Amino acid sequence: MTSIHHMISHRFRGFAPHENTLAGLKAALDFGVQWLEFDIRVARDGTPLIYHDEYAWNGENDQVYICDIMRRGRAQLGGAFAHMPTYEALLDLVKHHPNKTAKLLVDIKDQGFETEIHALTMASGLGGRVTYVSWLAEVLYRLHHIAPSMPLCISHWCAPVNDLIRRHHKVYESPDGHIPRDPTPYRHGERMGWAIPYKDGLAGEMRDILKRVKGSVCVPQNMITRHLVHHYHKDDIQVSTFSYTDFAHLKSHKDEFNIDLYFIDNKEVFDGVSS
Repeated sequence: MTSIHHMISHRFRGFAPHENTLAGLKAALDFGVQWLEFDIRVARDGTPLIYHDEYAWNGENDQVYICDIMRRGRAQLGGAFAHMPTYEALLDLVKHHPNKTAKLLVDIKDQGFETEIHALTMASGLGGRVTYVSWLAEVLYRLHHIAPSMPLCISHWCAPVNDLIRRHHKVYESPDGHIPRDPTPYRHGERMGWAIPYKDGLAGEMRDILKRVKGSVCVPQNMITRHLVHHYHKDDIQVSTFSYTDFAHLKSHKDEFNIDLYFIDNKEVFDGVSS
């Protein structure tokens, strides 16, 4: 049976007019959502901000890269920047909200800021409720070095990617599931990820880390296979899939694939499921 305990609010979509905002977060917490996913991009001055894309549109409809802005004055840019919270403000809201069981999936989009992000997490007292997520394997390698017991989740494509994905992402491919270390100090303002078309998924160091921390993987729902789920479950690695907008689709995937957690993009799916 699928319940609210298996459903992730993806960027708090549907809970407020704009995704990845404090208003959406508060509404999702008020509702009783138990898994909340959001994204971190890092500003030029090192401030972690809550936003998915590497750029946003300001009040004059100009495209501005988040890695080029400073924390101070971002609200004056208007547009998406006017309601773009800091990670610190998000943690403060969660810390003081009466929903004390909700867990946070913190999807880190920029590489090289792991120490600062983890310091904010621990200073909030919410470390026990956080899982770090990233499409950048090196981010997770570094976080595991900093905090060896923290749960981690790597997102990856689990089948060959099409031209549309390649048009919008820098795609790295691993035909055998191994992801090497990346010595690059910073990857800031990029959109990238790993494609692992190998039928058994991850292998090597990253898989070993996920086994140790009882971690998870996040993959597209249109690429998932029963074999892949089974192979990850053999090592106690959970599998989540994105993204769902109706309950019937979610239920069919639960019955067919036995997925652990589901990213939800439509609040109506939450409305139709009792806790």
